[in-house]
Amino acid sequence: MYDLAGKYIFCFHNDPKINAEASTLLVELETYVNGAIIQTHRLNRTRKTIDYRVRALVNSNGPIGRIKKDFSSTRLHCDYHFYFICIGQIHKLLETMGEVLGDPDIKNVLARFDREFPVEIRDHLEHIHERARGKKYNKDIGHIADFGNFVGDGFTFAGKSYTVDAKSITDLKSIYSELINVITTNYASKEPNFMWREQSDKCYAKLRKNMKRKA
Repeated sequence: MYDLAGKYIFCFHNDPKINAEASTLLVELETYVNGAIIQTHRLNRTRKTIDYRVRALVNSNGPIGRIKKDFSSTRLHCDYHFYFICIGQIHKLLETMGEVLGDPDIKNVLARFDREFPVEIRDHLEHIHERARGKKYNKDIGHIADFGNFVGDGFTFAGKSYTVDAKSITDLKSIYSELINVITTNYASKEPNFMWREQSDKCYAKLRKNMKRKA
């Protein structure tokens, strides 16, 4: 989980409008990065619950009818859906931030993000009413047989699999760290107040560490 965006508010640009827009975009982007991380942990817990119940069923000699329905698959489907919503919002916020600031480095971060996290699954789920009729953008795409299934750590739709696992979190954190590095280098490091706060924080941290040693 991250709590970094607040440090970079109003350090982007001399134009107040651009500064405010970029700051808001970063705050919202961090929210959805954290949301995706939360959802990944939720998915892992629900998958483990389902795996445990399936193993118990396989090892049980009792009738299947005795297994109480707990809607784990429904929770799993909804958790996947909100995870993909977070991924879609991260894409949009990164894209808009790159446009607002006209920054090719942020656009490079977006390109890396899009390679690692395809967003078409989010579009499928957000327009499920169209896919149910075999349509996309009001055009016929044919009947979809695979309407959301769970395979290992992946969610499948229309025959394509989208994996959400520990590597997903690692990749997302790496991309967000790259974005923060770009913002620090291209903007914050040129803002005197930001640099003064950074130096002050380091001094206070060092002081607290020394005091703890003496105590």
